[in-house]
Amino acid sequence: MSRDWTFCLQDIVECGLRIASYTQEMSLEEFRHNQLVIDAVIRNLEIIGDAARLLPQEVTEAIPGVAWAKTAAFGDVLSHHQFGLDSRIVWDLVRTKIPQMVSSASTVLDQDRRRM
Repeated sequence: MSRDWTFCLQDIVECGLRIASYTQEMSLEEFRHNQLVIDAVIRNLEIIGDAARLLPQEVTEAIPGVAWAKTAAFGDVLSHHQFGLDSRIVWDLVRTKIPQMVSSASTVLDQDRRRM
């Protein structure tokens, strides 16, 4: 298997950490009224979706707690239909799904580095 998948996981981790830093002390209401942060979060979610789409099946199967297909599909939605998007859905991803994804991707990257 090509090693390129590690770059995808690194993008997921980096973008997830950026999202966390942008929103770390915000409430949902603050988030909903800060278009700059919303735009930054959406852009990073798009990158995460693109990276998820490029992961080989062996990697996604090694990280079963993440809905990779939904992540990739949501990235497409964000790329093409972000106007009118419910900020509560984005907020839920930011608070519940992205931290788990970052943790899981980091674990796999750490394991891969130890094998090298």
